[in-house]
Amino acid sequence: MLSCFLCTSSFCSALLLFRHLKLIHGMYPGKNLRLKCGQADCCLQFSSYSGFRRHLIKIHSSVGDKCDPHETPSSYESEEQNSHTLNDEIPSTSSQCQNFEAVPSVCTHKKDMCASIIAKLMASGVPNTVVLSTIENLEEFVEDLQSNIKDHVLNLLPGNNPSRPAIEELFKSLDNPFSQLNSDTKWKKYFRDKWGVVDPVELRLGVRYDTRRNNKTGTYEQVPVNDKFIYIPILKTFQFIFRNENICEMMQTCTQSDIYEDFCDGSYFKNHPLFSTNKFALQIQLYYDEFECANPLGSKKGIHKIGCLYFILRNLAPKVNSALMNIHLVSLFHAQDVKKYGIDEILKPLISDLKILETVGIAVPFAEQPVCGTLALITGDNLGMHSILGFLESFSANYFCRFCLIDKSSAQSVFSEDDPSLTLRSPVLNDQHYASLVDDPTLTSSFGIKRKSMLNTLQYFNTGENYAVDIMHDILEGVGQYEIKLLFEYLIEHFISKESLLNRTYAFNYGYMETKNKPTNINLDCGGHGIGLNASQTLCLVTNIPLIFGDLVPDDDLHWRLLLLLLNIINIVFSYSITEGMTVYLKHLIIEHHKLFKELFPLKNLLPKHHFMVHYPRCIRKIGPLIHIWTMRFEAKHKFFKDSVKNFKNLTVSLANKHQFAVAYHWECLSLKTVESGPVKMCSLETLEFSENITESLHVDSQATVNLTKWVRCCGVEYRVGLFVCTGTDENMPVFSKITSIILHNGKVIFVLIEHETFFHDHFHAFQVSENLPRKVLVIERERLRHFKSFDAQMSYGCDSQFYVVSESCII
Repeated sequence: MLSCFLCTSSFCSALLLFRHLKLIHGMYPGKNLRLKCGQADCCLQFSSYSGFRRHLIKIHSSVGDKCDPHETPSSYESEEQNSHTLNDEIPSTSSQCQNFEAVPSVCTHKKDMCASIIAKLMASGVPNTVVLSTIENLEEFVEDLQSNIKDHVLNLLPGNNPSRPAIEELFKSLDNPFSQLNSDTKWKKYFRDKWGVVDPVELRLGVRYDTRRNNKTGTYEQVPVNDKFIYIPILKTFQFIFRNENICEMMQTCTQSDIYEDFCDGSYFKNHPLFSTNKFALQIQLYYDEFECANPLGSKKGIHKIGCLYFILRNLAPKVNSALMNIHLVSLFHAQDVKKYGIDEILKPLISDLKILETVGIAVPFAEQPVCGTLALITGDNLGMHSILGFLESFSANYFCRFCLIDKSSAQSVFSEDDPSLTLRSPVLNDQHYASLVDDPTLTSSFGIKRKSMLNTLQYFNTGENYAVDIMHDILEGVGQYEIKLLFEYLIEHFISKESLLNRTYAFNYGYMETKNKPTNINLDCGGHGIGLNASQTLCLVTNIPLIFGDLVPDDDLHWRLLLLLLNIINIVFSYSITEGMTVYLKHLIIEHHKLFKELFPLKNLLPKHHFMVHYPRCIRKIGPLIHIWTMRFEAKHKFFKDSVKNFKNLTVSLANKHQFAVAYHWECLSLKTVESGPVKMCSLETLEFSENITESLHVDSQATVNLTKWVRCCGVEYRVGLFVCTGTDENMPVFSKITSIILHNGKVIFVLIEHETFFHDHFHAFQVSENLPRKVLVIERERLRHFKSFDAQMSYGCDSQFYVVSESCII
């Protein structure tokens, strides 16, 4: 007998079990469907009924399908599955309806299953017209199917059979499951009621005149058109977020440590008048950017460019905020309207709500009193942050930095905030500059400030204390590509031909984890400072350059030294945990790097992005690791909107509505502890290698069976047999171990590992790993790893005897 993992009812077939799960428990197919096996203490989970069915057939075939399919202890299924011969008397329609209504949730679950189909179509970016057409087709299909079944049943009965009226009445009582969701209005109302969808609000900015065709006269006329933008009320969004119990639980766990691991570890948080005194205060990180909906190289470039405001809650863990659907929409607007009306007009409704949040607060399930909150950070690319914060939007200006008052010429020689010639900006100094601008607006060229941002009207936030930086654009799409290009030009001149250099780069084995990020088309002849790579490709390339070309360059080469200094900077800047001493070391690395750059390239200027790096150590001490505020995930969020564009009519309204329904669908089935895995095989412990170590660690009998798989994916990180993970540190050196087996046991992921001897190779800037002799076997839960990422073992170019692990971040 097969048992239900939710109510322990027993069934003699998988068909009956699945029907029970769908109709009684509402386990309808969805994005985050999780079906637990539960047969004979089996703890495997599945995301589809097809996978669950294959597992039952392959592993638990002896449990089910051994009894008469018409006999089952489950009362509902036995009533539903009772078999009647054609000559038997069929119960009356009223009796059938009574049995059906004995399970009132069935009708609701059928409606939920239909709503799930519609929500998946909408969340995938399918146009509403296609969704409506699909529903109409499904509705017709169900009606035709019911009619055919009815005709076949009635044809099997004699014409004088007394059950014919009852059967006809029974079919009439069956409603079409799509009838309640067969229009745009119906399904949107259902989603609002069930999922709490926050509706976008369209607000007016002003009026413009467009040329429109008069259908009556056939002529074109100038007509007034309202300029509008979309605002998603942020207070209602908070109410939507805190409907989720898992999120409420995470809001109650705010930990601080001596190591910089999150925003709450920085001095800005600890000295903040609201955050430091109220552990539940909402910490809002706002993001501003623009993205192109049309072809960026086409004739419509700029016309359909959309500006966006997103936010995340810094109260939640970074792994939660990294999910795209956990990045919430605040506003959508046309980029041209920002130039016409100013960004402050877009910010007005948001600031109004934030003032309410700062003073009155909102009611939340996890606190007895209303909880207040405010802006913690404004993030974005450098241009976006300068625009929203009120600084000059040109990095060729004399005063281009939002952190200090350094000028362009001094930035070529001042590489530390400790330099007396560098004056840091502050709220007090900014206020003096604002006052001076009122008297003489031409002073923007003297201060680098364009206007006073409306954000300064908030009680607990000031633009002069916004310590966010943009490491993705500063390093990966700025300094990194610039210096890679200079290094490649040097290598081509002294060590290798251009063709061989590119061949080496393309042919190098970057490892399984970098399959999607390896460089594909490097352009060394393009103008400017880039080489035509995106941020992920640049990070992959720059961290692997030592292994690709290290055999050509001597240890004492200064150009190679410049690369290693940059890599050391990247290791700290991209770290998830940073000590106070590392910030001091980072300051000296940046000074040495910039000095060496000017020595090697005296005729080339440091980029403004080089200067922004000077402020990194202080920013880390203020707001924690910079990797948690980088723009990578926010820019990935743009893809949802770009993929959803099907036409350009009422663009912001359409995109906002699609996004809100997609987010609601995602959050309805949100699971923060989901583990995906490859095919699972059940094995006896005694047949496995290292069975004694596994038995001892799992505290099970040697005759017990365990579930093995080749790979698992947890919180977006993939682990595979053959990859390496960091299991500890030894004298501040990470210790790497190779995964030999992955076990799924009692809902946990267990790794069987072989520890490797590890030491750092300076010239290759990688960790050389070799297996310890005798072997040291470890059995560790995934949560107890020293570092959450997995790594592939690589070899330097032309060498097949030594293996190296490359990490873009420090592991402490």
